[in-house]
Amino acid sequence: MKEETKAFEIVFYGTSGWFDSTSGATNSVGVFVNDRDIVLFDLGTGVRKIDRESVRDKNVTVMLSHLHLDHCYGLHILPMFQPASLTIVIHESLKHYLETLFSFPFVKPREQLKFPVDIRVAKDTSLNFDNFTIKTQALKHNTPVIGAQLQLENKSICYCVDTILCDSLLSITKDCDILILESCPVGGKKTNGFHLDIEQLKAVLTATHAEKVIITHFGARQYPDPKTKELLFASIKDFHHNIVMAYDGLVIGS
Repeated sequence: MKEETKAFEIVFYGTSGWFDSTSGATNSVGVFVNDRDIVLFDLGTGVRKIDRESVRDKNVTVMLSHLHLDHCYGLHILPMFQPASLTIVIHESLKHYLETLFSFPFVKPREQLKFPVDIRVAKDTSLNFDNFTIKTQALKHNTPVIGAQLQLENKSICYCVDTILCDSLLSITKDCDILILESCPVGGKKTNGFHLDIEQLKAVLTATHAEKVIITHFGARQYPDPKTKELLFASIKDFHHNIVMAYDGLVIGS
């Protein structure tokens, strides 16, 4: 009998930016593609909230947007999950740094792990896996960073954080079903030049054809509590017909 494949599910394990706050851990989003494959967008401190049994003996693909520590903290926790296999996707210019970080004395060296580890590089790339494709485009931050679109058989999920407005961001976010996008400062405040401000966020939200937009990666200092998220939602709700403000523990079904 053929094993039944479950509908996909998206789980937000961490939704804060830079450091943990009272309202959330740092960024990590899991997509349960089917009974065998899991894609993790970033590995912030939210990875500690992942149910180990939901990952054990599964094929795990980690899509690292970049190597700022609030996005890759969870590298040293990965052995705890005991996956069947691990693939890490990283910007091509950051592979050397990832290999250094994923070695002694920082974490348990990958050659000592009890599961195979493969590092695949990307920039403006399409990477094919058995049951899905990951399309990537280089975005603009103060370090090399990539946005990613996970393409499933009947659904596409785009994940873009830590970037300013650029042609690549508009391109990769235009045609997708679900868009996961970083927040912006509330009240029209300007950024440090490496993140979206409200006008740039508006440009993305009005251009995308996504059925649903989920806002995440809330700056820890700017968003200390749910009320500040409500203020941002009030400012952007007219930019797209279906906006959800993410929080740790949010689950989105198919």
